[in-house]
Amino acid sequence: MGTISRRVAAVAAAGVLLGVLTACGSGGSGSSRDTAKAAAGGASATSASAGTNGGAGAAASPSAAAGGTTAGAADGGTPAPGASAPAAGTGGAGTGGAGKGGAGTGGAGTGGGAQPAAGADLDTPLLDDKLVLQLLPDQKAMTGWEEEKRRVDTADHTLTCTGAEPCGGKPLSGTARFSSGDVTVRFAVDTLPSKAAAKDKLKEAYAGFGGEQYKPIDLAALGSESRSFRGQLAGREGVGIVLRAGTVVATVTTEGEPVDPQVTQRLAVLFVQRIEQAQAGRTPDAALGAA
Repeated sequence: MGTISRRVAAVAAAGVLLGVLTACGSGGSGSSRDTAKAAAGGASATSASAGTNGGAGAAASPSAAAGGTTAGAADGGTPAPGASAPAAGTGGAGTGGAGKGGAGTGGAGTGGGAQPAAGADLDTPLLDDKLVLQLLPDQKAMTGWEEEKRRVDTADHTLTCTGAEPCGGKPLSGTARFSSGDVTVRFAVDTLPSKAAAKDKLKEAYAGFGGEQYKPIDLAALGSESRSFRGQLAGREGVGIVLRAGTVVATVTTEGEPVDPQVTQRLAVLFVQRIEQAQAGRTPDAALGAA
C-alpha cells in the first residue's frame, strides 16, 4: 500500500512540474515564472546535494571552477584550459599566498656569467687622453708599489698620446704597471663612445680569459659587471679581473708570488673608484689608503 502511495505522489509531482513548464512556455504571468525559477532552484540544490554526497555532480558554476583551479596554480598546480596562471616572477594573488613552486621562487641571475654590481652604469664617454691618463693609478695612489709604466694610446695602438700630439675625441686605450717585491700589477683601460660599444668590447676582454689555463673564481662584483679569473699570466700564476663601468672596460691583473685574489680585488676597487670619479665629473684621485 505504501508503494502505491509513493507512485501516486510522484505522478502528482510530475503533473505540477509539467504545468509550470507549460505556463512558462506560453508566456504566463510573472507568478508562474517565479514558480518555475523556484523549481529550477530546487533541482540545482538537489544536484549540488548529490555531488556533495559523492555523486558525479558538476561544479556550481564555471567561474567557481576557474577560481578553484587558479588557486591550485598559485600553489604550484597546473591551471586548467582557460584559467589564468600567476605571472612569471610574481606569486599567486589571493588565497594560496606567493606562488609556491612558481616562476617567482628562484632568484634571477644566480647562475654563472657576468656579475652585476650596484654601482652607477653611466653613459658618460671618457674620450680625452689627458683624462684617461688620470684614470690610471699613479705613484701617489699606489702606496707600497713602484711605478714602472703609464701611457695612453689610440684604441688601435697606432698613436701614443702626448702633449705635443693629443688624441682625444676617439676611443682610447691606457695601461699602467707597478711592482712590489715579486708581484706585478697591470692596469688596462679602454674608453668607448657608448655603453653599447663598451659591452661589445667587454665580450672581447672576457674571451681573452677563455682558455683552459684560466679558471673562474668568485670575487665580489665591481663596476657595472665583472668576472674574475685565476691562471697563467705572463708565464706566472696570477689573478685577473675584467669589468665594465659604464662606457669604460678595464682589466686588473696581478702575477707572481704570493698569489692573493683579495689584493687584486682591492686594486680593482681602486681602479673603479677612479673611473667613476671621472664619469661624475670629478678629478680621479682615489688612492689605496682610501680604497
